[in-house]
Amino acid sequence: MTLEPTRIRLARERVALSRSALAASLGVGERELAQAPEKLSTALAQTLGCAEQFFRLPATSGIDAERIFFRSPRRTSNAQKLAAAAAGRTGVELYRLITQTFHLPQTEVPELTGYNPADAAAQLRLDWDLGCGALPDVLHLLESHGVRVLSLPAELDAVKTFSFWEEGQAFIFLASGTSAGQRFALAHELGHLVLHSSLSRNADHIAYAELEADQFAAHLLMPALSLQIRVSNLLQIPQLLTLEKHFGVPATVILAHARACGVLGESTYTWLCQEMLLEPVRNSAPETSRVFSLVFPSLQFDHRASTARIAQELGLTEQHIHELTFGQAFVLLTGENQQDPGESIRGHLHAL
Repeated sequence: MTLEPTRIRLARERVALSRSALAASLGVGERELAQAPEKLSTALAQTLGCAEQFFRLPATSGIDAERIFFRSPRRTSNAQKLAAAAAGRTGVELYRLITQTFHLPQTEVPELTGYNPADAAAQLRLDWDLGCGALPDVLHLLESHGVRVLSLPAELDAVKTFSFWEEGQAFIFLASGTSAGQRFALAHELGHLVLHSSLSRNADHIAYAELEADQFAAHLLMPALSLQIRVSNLLQIPQLLTLEKHFGVPATVILAHARACGVLGESTYTWLCQEMLLEPVRNSAPETSRVFSLVFPSLQFDHRASTARIAQELGLTEQHIHELTFGQAFVLLTGENQQDPGESIRGHLHAL
């Protein structure tokens, strides 16, 4: 019996390892690796950081990297793109498993190709009945409209947040960062999903699409009308920091958008940008998923399906699931006090 070659390829792409490097690390030839026998499963799992079961699952492949919207496509290496595509496939399979038990909203992201970014943002607010004020939690908002949002493993942070369509569903992989930065990144990826589903892969088109996605995000999070009644050339740092909290967007993004909307002059913009460099970094809690906050406790306690069992079905480690779910998947930590099943532990309570 041979192991599934497409699974071996996906696993090595996820850790950015070439076929020749993998074969050399296992002490086998590339031809033998292409038809890997069962006896190599343990060594492969240890080398590639997954479970042996992964190589016995049906054939698959990473998400087509040409269909992924990368934040910095020109600065993202091919190996990084393949690793992101492999992570993307893992996320799709995780959600496929979740939806076998839970009914989640189908993606309700309108197709707005041909709109300019400002009009697209206004249309989306109408479609989603968002009014013209500051948005609530953006991650939860996206999930309520069927967008599948997962966290990006730390080793892929250089790739930054990315998104794609797969099986009629929209997926976003969110990189770490401040809450305000993550809100803007999510809105940026939403811009790609609504505006660029038919984008050509021409480098100039991709660069322009990144600009459009930024503009869409700014208009979605900060409608021009809201800025006009709050921003003028009399704006000071304390008021700017209040606006940062109100809109949930980095102050530098607010300043750039206010200048683009014509409500902030160039000299005031430059002065405030310089002043912001002197401000201390403002820490905020990172984003979390409402889907995962409901799914994993329910699976754990109602359906008796632990993170370990989910990982086993996907051929992954519990740590993989933990990394993809904003750390919201329960993971059993082992340590010095671990004992064999059925072994009793003598207590250390003392009566005083």
